[in-house]
Amino acid sequence: MQRNLFISTSLVALLLVMTGCKKSLLTVDNNSSAVQTSQYFTTVDQCNTSTQVCYRYIDWDSWWQIFNWRYLAGEAASDNAWVGNTYQASHATYNAVTEYMLDAGNDRNEAQWIQLYKGIGIFNNTIEGIQSAPIDTASKSKFIAELKFLRAWCYFDLVRNYGGVPIVLKTYPADTHLPRNSVTEVYNQLITDLRSAAALLPRRSAYAAADKFRASSGSAWALLAKVYLYKEDWANAEIAARQVIDGGDYSLETSFGTLWSYSYKNGPESIFEIQCASSQNPALPSSALYMVNAVSDGGWGYYSVTSDLENAYIAAGDSIRMVWTINRQGKPVAGDPNNNSFNGGGYPANQSKSGRFSRKWYVPKSQRPANGLFARNDIILRFADVLLIHAEACAMENKPADALASLKIVRDRVGLTTDMSLTGWDLINTIRKERRLEMAFEGDRLYDLRRWKDQSGAPVINSVLGPNGSFVKYNTQTSTDLYETRNLIEAQNKGAHFNPAIHGLWPIPNSEIVASGGVIKQNPGY
Repeated sequence: MQRNLFISTSLVALLLVMTGCKKSLLTVDNNSSAVQTSQYFTTVDQCNTSTQVCYRYIDWDSWWQIFNWRYLAGEAASDNAWVGNTYQASHATYNAVTEYMLDAGNDRNEAQWIQLYKGIGIFNNTIEGIQSAPIDTASKSKFIAELKFLRAWCYFDLVRNYGGVPIVLKTYPADTHLPRNSVTEVYNQLITDLRSAAALLPRRSAYAAADKFRASSGSAWALLAKVYLYKEDWANAEIAARQVIDGGDYSLETSFGTLWSYSYKNGPESIFEIQCASSQNPALPSSALYMVNAVSDGGWGYYSVTSDLENAYIAAGDSIRMVWTINRQGKPVAGDPNNNSFNGGGYPANQSKSGRFSRKWYVPKSQRPANGLFARNDIILRFADVLLIHAEACAMENKPADALASLKIVRDRVGLTTDMSLTGWDLINTIRKERRLEMAFEGDRLYDLRRWKDQSGAPVINSVLGPNGSFVKYNTQTSTDLYETRNLIEAQNKGAHFNPAIHGLWPIPNSEIVASGGVIKQNPGY
């Protein structure tokens, strides 16, 4: 997915030189012959520009780097999506992920690890350059706080994918190999960085319009709330979420569909999003809209939506979010009067496993730029997510009234009633269902299934995937879906090979283990 913040291409080159890697991705050369940071970080303007360019490296600049894994792992390795593309001869490493048959040499998994640590290297180098810059303390503190937020996002993605990982907070000499830190240590570092950022960053309302894309105190609190949620630190998750809710800078859009408008950028519900632009030079566009759209509509046909997810909306009577989340074969596309019958390429064309694709990433035909370069921003954190974090944390603390208050705000927007008498596990499971309906195809589903525990204390994913999992049984024993059951090019038993003893984490790339000389140890089972 290609990203842009309208920054100098020469500065991008400088930062990449500064983070040149040898052998291991955790090894950073001193680069004594390269451009020295003391020669560049000399003014506030230079430090500001260097900080701005770093926002590019949350998603990097092409579809295969970070964006792809968010949907391959976060959605297609769950019950929300298939790999979907059944018109191309082979994409074996994709199917290996979603079918839980991957090994430590999987190239898609390796790309995620590499790009996250490359981003961390750039953020660390920029922090060091700004720390030594002869500029005022207030500006220096703000820039470093932004960079700590960006670094924290990368570590959050690493820890929820791989467990404990090496914590790299500075540049090291060549051939330095760091061992893995524990999960607790990684989360503690996240909390330290995000609390520091929250204290130093301005509120979003204090930014000028041109700077609304930048990390704010609200961004830091929102990510901190999510970190605490994953740690099952319910009290602090509630407190952090409440900081965002009570801060007054964010609110839900009146219409759920507004969020997925092509022109939506940095609106009141968006807490943090990656900026895109529809030009090639100097701006770089988004290619995601090709990747997650139907072949018949100019896309690449990846990550088609499961009938299981559609059934979840139908069971909840949730027609509003269903049509704004799923483009369904033969049905009108929400918000596009020029597409009254979506062609998802399902059976008998067999271009797609299910004939369903994400409406959240669809662009109406009349709004597609002539140059084919899309300018849809990528929302990373939004207010509805925070409300559901607050609801879940309160429910886990046995505070049903507070949990229901936040849950009701989310459901009211889409015209659904809320049973205000819910308590205990009935309330917890209702919030979990709501999270799936609200946040589908935003990259969180797998990680929610992994972190949630059932009443016996087992991860919820254990009952969804595996040979006896509810999703696998639905597809192999119950489903009569016209498209999925008749297009068996992608295996109908996706997820049957899930093994709870292994697949709670992804493997550390073997190339990284070899490069570290065995200092980095593999996750069990790979």
